Amino acid sequence: MEREDFINSILNSVNGIKSVAPNDIIFQKIEKQIKESQVSTSALWLIAASIVILVSLNIILINEKSDTKDSEMASLEHSINNSNQLYK
Repeated sequence: MEREDFINSILNSVNGIKSVAPNDIIFQKIEKQIKESQVSTSALWLIAASIVILVSLNIILINEKSDTKDSEMASLEHSINNSNQLYK
């Protein structure tokens, strides 16, 4: 019962508070800054294109790196199979 009374007293404590209206001049300045800080669609397209290019280059480089590892491994296997010696 005490807990419910405590919760109700906290909830009822905001009943007398009035909402405050913002100053018109300050509100207009804030809206103007928000409108000025918006990014243009051409900038967004450039950013998206650069991300696509970077991801593509990374994928290409990763694939080339794995190809060279495969060829190095094949060369090692070939030399081991020819001589049947792991150490020279």
